[in-house]
Amino acid sequence: MRKPDPIKFDIVRDEILRAAMGLFKTYGLDKTTMEDIADAAGKGKSTLYYYFKTKEDVFYAAAMLESGRMQEALESGLRSAKSAEEKVKLFFSIQDNALRTKVKLYPMIFKEGRKHIQLFHRMQRESNTWEAHIFKSLLYEGIASGAFRSIKKEDCDAIALAAVTSLHAAQLNVLIEGKMPSASDRFEVMMDIFVRGLK
Repeated sequence: MRKPDPIKFDIVRDEILRAAMGLFKTYGLDKTTMEDIADAAGKGKSTLYYYFKTKEDVFYAAAMLESGRMQEALESGLRSAKSAEEKVKLFFSIQDNALRTKVKLYPMIFKEGRKHIQLFHRMQRESNTWEAHIFKSLLYEGIASGAFRSIKKEDCDAIALAAVTSLHAAQLNVLIEGKMPSASDRFEVMMDIFVRGLK
């Protein structure tokens, strides 16, 4: 049996995901069918099912692709910041901006948020480890520079988990409400609490 060409596999997969996100953006997850996705991607249904079993799997893969782009933006932003305090604030503000962008781009998905809460939980769990690792590295940097004098290195795992959990709780609330607050007050409060507590 011939093995699939990995380059072709990735190209076709990306074509499917791009087409699907256009549909999800316009119609939401509920009203989009696998047949719609196959048609929009210019593929047969058998090809689509070769790559994905359900439309939820398609959405998850597309969301993870976008999450990877957000992670790259976060890492780039953090490299440009000078102080540990500035990096902690950037961590929260970049996440806030990313969520606001998604709400604007995919309003139908956010209106359906309550229906697909398990799917959103799954996506958040995937992000937890990476985000906690990044936040912990910021804490280590702050300790080394003397900016964060009130914490110890052995507490960084718990603090990083608390930061990521708080961030995701705020984001999950947005998904449940189906709309983004007019101001990023909750993220400002989170930033202030964490920065004050770290000094």
